Amino acid sequence: MGFTNMASKQNVLGIGKTESGEGPNIEEYNQIDPCILECFPKTRFPVDLYHWREEIQTLTPVYRAGREVDRRLRTTVMGLSEQGVLFFTRNQIKDYTACVACNLNAALDDPNLTWDEKAGVFIGELGRRQDAFFSHPMAQELDDLDKALASLCVYLVEDSRRMNKVVHDVHCCLAPERRRINASLLALAVYMEMHRGDITLERLETVALGFFLYDIGMTRVSPMMIARPQQLTPSEQRTMREHPKMGLEILSRLNLTRPEISEPTIQHHERLNGSGYPNKLAGDRIGHFGRIAAVADSYCAMVTDKPARKGLAPIAAAAELVTNDRQYDQAVCRTLVRFLQTVPSSL
Repeated sequence: MGFTNMASKQNVLGIGKTESGEGPNIEEYNQIDPCILECFPKTRFPVDLYHWREEIQTLTPVYRAGREVDRRLRTTVMGLSEQGVLFFTRNQIKDYTACVACNLNAALDDPNLTWDEKAGVFIGELGRRQDAFFSHPMAQELDDLDKALASLCVYLVEDSRRMNKVVHDVHCCLAPERRRINASLLALAVYMEMHRGDITLERLETVALGFFLYDIGMTRVSPMMIARPQQLTPSEQRTMREHPKMGLEILSRLNLTRPEISEPTIQHHERLNGSGYPNKLAGDRIGHFGRIAAVADSYCAMVTDKPARKGLAPIAAAAELVTNDRQYDQAVCRTLVRFLQTVPSSL
């Protein structure tokens, strides 16, 4: 029915080769389990469905995507799924994946999804929940994001190599709307690389939340100011430089005061030589999590496409960081470069 291949690819920095041992599952049809079927919309299914008829060794159509689903049809397809004879075509894997994303635990256990596809599910759903919290920073939205991050951390602790898939997906889309989640994921990747062999699930969940909330203060800045291609006025620059403090105020109201969470928010624009903001911290006054967030945020700012210019190539952005030891922690920068050399290129 299918096969798994192993491909040699260039890494995202374009320097050397890396082999991916988890090749894509390219089976033409996959079985749908009952728990996955429950993720589908109640009134219309997103994919065509087929019944495997053992007696004639044939798949026969039972549903066409987009048709209205009544109670009788739902009962029928659920019965087929419980018998293990309900299938869909992988030509519709994107529509299938979009539905499975609503249940990250189900997505994790779904044998129909490759690790690349699971990484895409995580990024899409985490981005949605991150945006929801940034739009409405309240307890319910925070809980939804926290639960998604807990699933991501379980996924990564089981096999840290999966983070390579996630960061590969990061580099597949460097659009402005992805910058925030891309930087959050990259910061988490650097942290995991720096603490390889010394990571607990509980600690990782807290660190992940800190990196995913690091830019919350930007929600207090006018979207028009953020999107403006022209240089900001001195008054607008002062307002922009206050966003880390505004972010810290939001976190404080939610009792998110642990350094793993507060440092990335208040320190991601600080620089080792004291030239950053909002507090002009220097040297050891900048914490470990603040240093990681600063490197990840700057890297993603450089590689992200902008209206006026295309983003830098990853290797150019990495080179700029590792040659700027006055502003950036070089242990963090070298870890970023070392990790990126293990990530297959999207090119």
